[in-house]
Amino acid sequence: MIRRTSAALLAAASLFGAGVAMAAPAQAYNCTWDNVCLHSDSDFNGLYRDDFSSRPNWSQITYYGGQPAVYQGDYNPDNVSSINNMDPDSRVSVFYNSGYAGPCFKIADYGRVKNMASIYITSTKQANDNMNSHRFGDSCLGSTYNF
Repeated sequence: MIRRTSAALLAAASLFGAGVAMAAPAQAYNCTWDNVCLHSDSDFNGLYRDDFSSRPNWSQITYYGGQPAVYQGDYNPDNVSSINNMDPDSRVSVFYNSGYAGPCFKIADYGRVKNMASIYITSTKQANDNMNSHRFGDSCLGSTYNF
């Protein structure tokens, strides 16, 4: 946690010192180094959340700008559809249920998933618009992705 907090403060101070504006439309948004970014649409578009912590329940966090919750129930089109893991030394485990439970998959260190519709967490259920929590680390037994 200290590493994540320090990295976030350093990145913010660097941007402030350089005179870079922090606000940007979601389609032009770049994920912060050492964080994970959650997007409501494929190809890292739509609503977004840039996060430096593991989150046990996506329904309790919102996208930036006061947007809706990151998870609003299965198959909601505003739920997460693409994820960018900018942490160079930690995988991100993504779970179907809150509390880091249920079917899951991992995103490689410094990896990404452009379209979660191509990942099946069971034989019939896609990850797209259905996942509900993420944890930094290798806590999931599912497959690891980077595409």
